[in-house]
Amino acid sequence: MSALPKPQPCGQSWLAMKATANGRRCGQCEKEIYDFSAMSWPAIARTQAAHGNALCGMYAPAQLEHWGQAPPESACARLAAATALALTLSAIPAAAQTLAATTLSGTVRAVSSKGKPEPLPFATVLLTGTTIGVTTDEHGYYELAIPDAGSSTEATTVVFTSIGYETAQWELPPQSPGLLQHDALLAINLNTSLSVFSVRKPTVAARAGWTLRRWFGRSQ
Repeated sequence: MSALPKPQPCGQSWLAMKATANGRRCGQCEKEIYDFSAMSWPAIARTQAAHGNALCGMYAPAQLEHWGQAPPESACARLAAATALALTLSAIPAAAQTLAATTLSGTVRAVSSKGKPEPLPFATVLLTGTTIGVTTDEHGYYELAIPDAGSSTEATTVVFTSIGYETAQWELPPQSPGLLQHDALLAINLNTSLSVFSVRKPTVAARAGWTLRRWFGRSQ
């Protein structure tokens, strides 16, 4: 199960909202509703973490039904993804594949209500000042590839976040290419109080009907 709580359903119409850079703006609450419908779960988790896990969003029905997990793919989608991956890998030069980097791995845990540290799934692990980040798997495990870490003489900070928990930080040792391990323990944030909502992605028929109604209204 995801550490990001499932948002409450909102009855506002996505089609009636004004477009913004990241989605649309709700005329009822004046909040920007992010369009998450085409994003993967790790990307959603990273975006939410960067905004304090307080974003309302528009999600596809499959995302809401399989909250915190990748929705099941059809056979055609799996074949297309495998083909695209094979073509991408074949186009990468050999030199690029051997680029030295630091790989940081470990487990993110949180203290449960019973006082016992337990793995924290879908926590965000982010390299500060960059968009380089990953989310932990269902066992709380993560692997973060940090390119060109050995070329810097300054320590780099890695941030561990998850909704409802205090943020934890850890500094990479300077000039440390290779393999590193760090296990993070997040404490519960007792002051967390967030209410986020979800707008369901409109169907093709709903979009077509909305467009026709707008055209008909203008002709009148």
